[in-house]
Amino acid sequence: MDNGIVAYKCPSCGAPLSYTTESQDFSCPYCGSHFQQSQLDGPLEGSVSDMTPEQAGIDEKQRRFGEENRLYTCPGCGAAIITDSELDASAECVYCHSPVVLSGRISGEFRPDKIIPFKQSRGEAIMGFNKWTKAKKFFLAKGFGSSEHISKIQGIYIPFWLADTCVEGKMTAECFKTIGSTRSGDYIIKTESKSIADREGSIIYQGVPADGSSKAEDALMDSIEPFDYRELVDFDMSYLSGHSALRYDVSKDQVYDRINYRVRSSAKEVFRNSINGYSRVNVTSEDFRITNINWQNVMLPMWFLTYPYKDKMYYFAMNGQTGKFGGILPINKGKLALFAFGIPFAAAIIIAALLTFIGV
Repeated sequence: MDNGIVAYKCPSCGAPLSYTTESQDFSCPYCGSHFQQSQLDGPLEGSVSDMTPEQAGIDEKQRRFGEENRLYTCPGCGAAIITDSELDASAECVYCHSPVVLSGRISGEFRPDKIIPFKQSRGEAIMGFNKWTKAKKFFLAKGFGSSEHISKIQGIYIPFWLADTCVEGKMTAECFKTIGSTRSGDYIIKTESKSIADREGSIIYQGVPADGSSKAEDALMDSIEPFDYRELVDFDMSYLSGHSALRYDVSKDQVYDRINYRVRSSAKEVFRNSINGYSRVNVTSEDFRITNINWQNVMLPMWFLTYPYKDKMYYFAMNGQTGKFGGILPINKGKLALFAFGIPFAAAIIIAALLTFIGV
């Protein structure tokens, strides 16, 4: 195909289709027809390469994904954005609002295995943002939260690596139990019994997430978790219709340490919590390790909004499946100082902390 553009046509009237979050299907804005993804299988607009999948060394789905999607690179921040339609001159990068330019096709290796389609609509995202900022509006930077600003909210799929893994562990702890106490002058002398607790076993973890984009801030992504992975479906590029997606640029090898830390920390907590009924516990040795790991590359939905304020970029995100949201708010320090005048300094610090981050 000459321009790499894919159009999904309405089987009834031939108009372009987009995925609709409210009805969870593909709707035609012209004739009102609705279709499931399975009903869209068939020829797509654009030419198809003469090279067979076998010659290319990839399967048919990878080949189609590579041919029928485009990769746009932001000249401002370098974000790599996947889309199935050409961006016009007024388009902006979801991260820094720079004009986005065409870079070229993406290769089939970046095709995700699974995707969770959007369930939260644009209107619900705007309502969530307004609700989130309503109680804090006095302290926010001028212009933040205006209708013009909120209109720039965009739906985007973020690449994630999901890891299924098993952690094997051992833990030994000294366990003390108070069996009596006596007073001697100003001192209380306690008598304790001591025993040794040994724990050994394995824990299976499924769907441990780590975002696969260097542009996606880990803390921001964590603030809108969890996603319900039971709603993962086989990836089809038709779900990108009406939305954009970031291509992963962080490999599974690069996120391994983060996955390893998350599951080992969780396993340690499980083992430690199994030792109870004592007045105090002293862990003397522990050994936890991942024994195997299986990966999936998935796309997860998010509504995303940025706001430049005093040479800094602030981010807001809403989970496009559950509606959970979080982010960093730009605080007008002058207003905060005015409010803090006459109240204890500690209270002002607490207010600032509440306005700084995070998801609810």
